[in-house]
Amino acid sequence: MKILVVDDVGYSRHFHTRLLQKFGYQTEIAETGPQALKLLERDLTINVVLTDLMMRDMDGVELFQRSQRISRIVDGRTAEPPAYILMTALRPGNDQSQQKDLDKIRMAKEIGFVDMLFKPIEPESLKATLETIKYASSRTQIDTTSALRKLSETIDNLIREKQHDNAGRFVDEIRQELERLEAFAAQLI
Repeated sequence: MKILVVDDVGYSRHFHTRLLQKFGYQTEIAETGPQALKLLERDLTINVVLTDLMMRDMDGVELFQRSQRISRIVDGRTAEPPAYILMTALRPGNDQSQQKDLDKIRMAKEIGFVDMLFKPIEPESLKATLETIKYASSRTQIDTTSALRKLSETIDNLIREKQHDNAGRFVDEIRQELERLEAFAAQLI
């Protein structure tokens, strides 16, 4: 898994990069949001972006939003967008001068950041978040859209051809398969 570290503070970039490498991850670094966007445009193997919230030219939330417009096509297939982790030294409190930044933290949670970690980052918290991302991305994605399209085409053909007997058998088989799927889903609850 390759991780892009985005932070305008050199020490922070270096510290987090070394920590990630210690965990066994490949890393890339960017000092600014625009640099990160350029890296994300040309390196489609980046799986995770660890970004600071407050940076000079583009904050972490804006980086996330602008990166969602990047076309990620590899060998004719669309590559998954990277997961985003927000890091910040800002602590929620009653300070009204920080309200705009606190609103950014709330927005980050709403728009799809996987996690938010407070600086100084606890190494075990970062490691746990990355393990969760790795596990989720390693799970096989099933193309249910194509399966449903094929099912719909089969039903259309049965109706068009007026194959009542085959339609009845098909309904019975679908019911059996749905019962299997419902039993499996019930195990997860």
